[in-house]
Parts: sequence; structure tokens; C-alpha cells
Amino acid sequence: MKEINLAAVLISKRREKGIAQDELAVHIGTSKQSVSKRENGNSYPDIELLPQLASYLALAWMS
Repeated sequence: MKEINLAAVLISKRREKGIAQDELAVHIGTSKQSVSKRENGNSYPDIELLPQLASYLALAWMS
């Protein structure tokens, strides 16, 4: 199974789409600090947020 570096994917896709951390935070109902912690690999989003994140960022998880 291919390992996914969630922090790197979040940063890459967010920047690719031109979305600021605070904009992403508002969309998923969290704080900018939480988004920053996830992007730094210091925390992970709740599993319930993954589909919402994937949809918003149009992530290709299995590519």
C-alpha cells in the first residue's frame, strides 16, 4: 500500500488551488492554527473531515 504524507498533500493542493489557510479553516469549520498544525504534521484531521477536505481540494488520494 502506498503511504500518503497528508501534511505535504494538504500544503501542495491548498497552494495549487490558491487557497489560504484561513479560507480552508472556515470551509471545514476549524481554526487557521489547526490547519497549520496539520500542514506541519503536528496533528491530523478527524476522519470525518477527510471527505470534506478531499472534495474541497479535489485531492486524488489514490493516484
